[in-house]
Amino acid sequence: MTSNDFFVNDYFELMALHRALLEAKFCDEPNDLDVSASPIVAELHKRLIRSIVDAEIDRKGSLAKDEWDDWLKIDTTRREWEVGLQRARRERLWDEWSIQEKKKYVYDLLSPFKLNEELVDNFIAQV
Repeated sequence: MTSNDFFVNDYFELMALHRALLEAKFCDEPNDLDVSASPIVAELHKRLIRSIVDAEIDRKGSLAKDEWDDWLKIDTTRREWEVGLQRARRERLWDEWSIQEKKKYVYDLLSPFKLNEELVDNFIAQV
């Protein structure tokens, strides 16, 4: 297998990529339903957030990490939560999955946001 490196080093390019991923994962009318809960997209988005936080710390200082930590907290009032619920309710395999498979799906679906078990259980109950 051949590996090709891809680098984004400019802060504004990092932010543009982050915004594009958010739009792809949490748009109201998705064209490709597989994007929202893709484990690959979820991991890429988390890595991107780590890079953005590092860049923000370089630009603004350590308080930037706290700001991002606050932004990454999701709850039932966030738009992304509702969009995630809509996606999960449309997932044709949902009823066939075990609780562990549902939890994995929810973590990937709501990535890059930080979740705890209580929130995941709440999400599953709402689906």
